[in-house]
Amino acid sequence: MLFALTLALSCLFLPAACQFDDSGLENGFHPDPLTTGLFAILCIFALVYGGLLVWTVVALFTSRGHRSPYALLLPALVFFAWSNTAYIALIILENIPSLGVFANTLPDLLLPTLGFVLNLLNDWAIILQFLVVIAVLWNRESALRVASEGKFGGHHPALIAVHATLAVLMFVFGTASEALNMDTNVKFYTTDYFFGNTDALDHRIAVRNQLFYTFTSFAILSAVDVAVTTVLLWRAGRKAALPDKIVNLMLYAVVPLYSILSLLLMIFTIIFSSSGLPSTASVTTFEGANLASSLLPTLFSFAVIVVILVLSIRSADWSPGGWSSSFTEPPKQQYWAPQPQYMYTAPQSQAGYHAAGPPQQMPYGQPQPMAYGPPQGAYLESHLGSSSTPQQMQYESAPGEYTAPSSTQGSYIPPHSNPLPEKTGFHVA
Repeated sequence: MLFALTLALSCLFLPAACQFDDSGLENGFHPDPLTTGLFAILCIFALVYGGLLVWTVVALFTSRGHRSPYALLLPALVFFAWSNTAYIALIILENIPSLGVFANTLPDLLLPTLGFVLNLLNDWAIILQFLVVIAVLWNRESALRVASEGKFGGHHPALIAVHATLAVLMFVFGTASEALNMDTNVKFYTTDYFFGNTDALDHRIAVRNQLFYTFTSFAILSAVDVAVTTVLLWRAGRKAALPDKIVNLMLYAVVPLYSILSLLLMIFTIIFSSSGLPSTASVTTFEGANLASSLLPTLFSFAVIVVILVLSIRSADWSPGGWSSSFTEPPKQQYWAPQPQYMYTAPQSQAGYHAAGPPQQMPYGQPQPMAYGPPQGAYLESHLGSSSTPQQMQYESAPGEYTAPSSTQGSYIPPHSNPLPEKTGFHVA
């Protein structure tokens, strides 16, 4: 990676230095104006990739609990940077006339190999970028499930199957396309291509193009997958009254940018297909289209990556608590049923026992007052035995024994009970 960045920085000064080469036109770097603009843009992209790589490494170490998106973003940026560096090297070698296959100064397959590397790594980086976006949505689905206590969120099996199928098919068709292109260069770059035997070559090129078109089709479908997954997640959070900042940013920023990126891939695939630019178009037209195809998709790819890196700034937004309630419920007013006022008058003090008054009629549900006075006859008979037998009680304020009174003034004799025995001893009231 350090070598790639060093090469990119050196390339910033190479065109100007080669313009003053006095050894002749053949030995200098002399690109046309559009190629010079493309070369300068690629060098700027190299610097941007370097900064994004540093930012991604920092986010990877600081994003505890949500590292999977940035763990996938790091190799994606490495592949983008290497592809960009290989493109820079290819432009340099193609625009120095003294360095070429016909001059026997370069290996025969050096230029095809550089083309193979830059295309293959770019395809793989596109796949990883798709997985980065899916990893962010996956994290928020899990967080919503935790925040809603399992009522919302989670991972739908159908969406999981779609994510995996798209990633695998993109990898298969993208790799097969570039592998067939490299094999074609190995067989025809310096042999049959120049001797009129073009049938096998044309067939290989047609098959390679079909594989690449299929790869691009699945890349476009990946944008549809991202949009559908994001909308479903956003609606689930809204239904649960739990909005999320990350999901909102994905819906209003990442989805439009990623959709435009996929649309640009489709447009430039059509432009460079057999149904696109005619073979009679000028070199300037082809170079202008090549410049646009290198500039526009890369800018939108940068935008998607930057938005995802911005999400790493606030770690609190990634926690399940990031799903916060969107409504503040007003305090509920409590209503109590009015209760009747109860007045209780204590009985007058009497010598010995307190006389129990008539039973109080209490509303239903109210606690009954404590009864004073002697126990009822049935209770005495069940707990103290026959009422004809004097009951001995130890009273803490009177020495000796105490027998329940029989006819003391103010005493209470329950109805239908046997008369109590006489009082013996003495009692201090």
